[in-house]
Amino acid sequence: MKFRFPLLKSFRKHPTYMRIIFYFVSANVLVLAVSFLVLYSQSSRTLVEEIGEHSESLLVNGARNTARLMEWSLDFAFSSSNDSELKVYALSDHFSDYETYEVWNRLLGIKMSNPSIDSVYLINDYTDTVIDSRLGLNEAASFYDQDILNRLRDPAQTDQTVLIPRKLPEPLSKGVFKDVITIVRLYEKGSSISAFVLNVDTRELMTLLQNNSQYQDRIIMVLNDHNERVYSSIPLDGEQIQEYRDRADGMSGWEIYKPRDQENQLIVYSNASIKGIQNWSFIESIPRDLILKKIDVLRNLSILLFSGLFLASLAVTVLISKRVYSPIQDLVSNVMRQHQAETFGHGRSANELDYLSSVFTAQQEQIIELTDHWRHSKILGRERFLRELLGRGALSREEIKSQFEEWDIELPEENVSIVIFRIDYFPEFMDTYPEKDRRLLRFAMGNIVHESLRMAEHHLQTVDMGHDHIAVIISVNSQAEDFIANLKVAQQLVQQYLSIGTTVAWGEVQRCLSDIHEAYLETYELTQERFRFGHGAVIAKTGLEGNSGEVYHLPIDKERQLAQAIHKTNAPAALEIIHQAVDALRLLPYFECKMSLITLFMDMRRLIQDQSAKPLPSSFGLTSVENQIIQLETLDNLAPWIDHMLTKALDDLAAARSQSKNAGFVEDVERIIAHQLSNPNLSSKMLADELGLSVNYLRSLYKSETNRSITDTISQKRLECICRELLASDSPIEPIISAYGFSSLNTFYTVFKKVYGVTPAQYRKIYKKDSDKLT
Repeated sequence: MKFRFPLLKSFRKHPTYMRIIFYFVSANVLVLAVSFLVLYSQSSRTLVEEIGEHSESLLVNGARNTARLMEWSLDFAFSSSNDSELKVYALSDHFSDYETYEVWNRLLGIKMSNPSIDSVYLINDYTDTVIDSRLGLNEAASFYDQDILNRLRDPAQTDQTVLIPRKLPEPLSKGVFKDVITIVRLYEKGSSISAFVLNVDTRELMTLLQNNSQYQDRIIMVLNDHNERVYSSIPLDGEQIQEYRDRADGMSGWEIYKPRDQENQLIVYSNASIKGIQNWSFIESIPRDLILKKIDVLRNLSILLFSGLFLASLAVTVLISKRVYSPIQDLVSNVMRQHQAETFGHGRSANELDYLSSVFTAQQEQIIELTDHWRHSKILGRERFLRELLGRGALSREEIKSQFEEWDIELPEENVSIVIFRIDYFPEFMDTYPEKDRRLLRFAMGNIVHESLRMAEHHLQTVDMGHDHIAVIISVNSQAEDFIANLKVAQQLVQQYLSIGTTVAWGEVQRCLSDIHEAYLETYELTQERFRFGHGAVIAKTGLEGNSGEVYHLPIDKERQLAQAIHKTNAPAALEIIHQAVDALRLLPYFECKMSLITLFMDMRRLIQDQSAKPLPSSFGLTSVENQIIQLETLDNLAPWIDHMLTKALDDLAAARSQSKNAGFVEDVERIIAHQLSNPNLSSKMLADELGLSVNYLRSLYKSETNRSITDTISQKRLECICRELLASDSPIEPIISAYGFSSLNTFYTVFKKVYGVTPAQYRKIYKKDSDKLT
């Protein structure tokens, strides 16, 4: 049998309606759940805080009263021990039964005066007896409280005789112990253990603490400042005592704490001093769940209340959802009628909101696309118009005004000028960035300049003119000094944000927009003045002086001095003349400065060529100079290049002269050696006399040119001739060596073997045999 649920089917047909209900219900459940959790947590926290503060107050009062009761017991013990009869009895070495009875009766009276006193006894070290308020006279050896006797006999423990927490065995019950706090009064400290001992029942003393709270499962403990357990309602080991002791580190307070292997506890603590002798820490631990038990009823009632609210809100949610969904359904129907080609549920999401969203998103995308296209076209059109206006001109005033209105350009028709920001080190800029990045950087430059000058309240339009600069059409409404300062600020911002150095040129103010083309050309030509002013300059047409338009030539005397310096290859003198000439060029306008520099370089080239036997390299040509001017852009950058070219040319000229002179010298020396080879007197001195030089100079000069000594050269040439004679004839060796200047046979043999590794006879035998085979 198949069941049908009409309501569920309706929900499936209208997922938006179902989603609205789901969202409302989820929000309702979330609000109720958060409210319940906040209410429960706040109630729990408030209850815990109230109970903690109340428990702290009760514990502080209980600790104070317990400390007072302990102080009273301490005072009572010391006042009772001062009884002369007790003191005499404790220090006597003999006594009667009557005296013993009287003392026992007094001890019993002391015990009965306070219900918290467990027992009192008097120790006589001289008779080795103990008289107890409960058992009377006892021998010390058989006395049930051997612990106190051992403590008194131990020198290390005799200092701690007040407020000793310990377990006292019951005299009549074997294996039963009672917690007591013992107070000892030694009569002869250091001489005997005769003493007055009073034991306070710890449980009786802590009655006030035990009745301090209505919680049955709580834990109460008292610790002294020696970390000894004075009292605890349950057994505790050493680790537990230390754990609780670490929590009670203040005068009083409370906190929620989870002890080891236990549930969360409310820890309440307080400290009290017993006459300044000992400090006691009173600690109370209450299970947190026990505290919150009473709030469980409130929680259950809250759950019932919130469940009722949820059911009521659910009914209201269904009604509200219907009211909310009706306009959505009508809107979907209207949209579907307008878009009949798109049937609901076919090719589209079955969700009404998704369908509406897809329709509206498509329309919005079309609107955005058309808007972006219109804005982009308008920006490009405005940029193109301004670029053509500056680059070509040829528009009348009325045409310019009409175009300004069409492209929404806000500029006055009169008193406008052109500012150009030209990129410095442009060849490096070209090598660093591709064309796309260069275009983006120029766009960024334009935006930075536009925002900077607009903040100075100027009407302006920036134009990317391509290549190495952007132009600014601007209406200047301030003094020239102030406007130049604004231009410097814009220049610094470009350097700061884009790391691009620029030269800025500001042309003359034009009275009519139709003259703007000529103004742009003049301003761009004005940027060329960076050649003499350097990179980063701000050049204003109004600030330029009217300098001479003549090309600079070296004065005749300076040219003569330069020729002499080049002839002498005196680089410092030549460079000084060139530097003076370059400094003079800085006073000339760009065109004259450039032409004068080329003329100066050509004069320098001519003077160097006059002294050189070879043609100068192409780097001294006119094309090279022009390329360097384009690459280096400024006179400051070009001057070091000229210095380098001049210095290198003079070095090459000096080297060529030196090489030519030394080469002739070596030829003369070797020619004389060849003619005088058979002369046994051939030596460095003979050569020096022949050439008219000193011996040392001859040797050093020849060594520097050939990397060998004159003696080695003479020996080498003589050995070569002797070797040829050895192979060419069978003549004896002595006549041969005598013919070539060797006067000593031993010297010859030593030199020959050093060079060839064999004797002359062996050399003839080896190489003559090879020569015969070849023939």
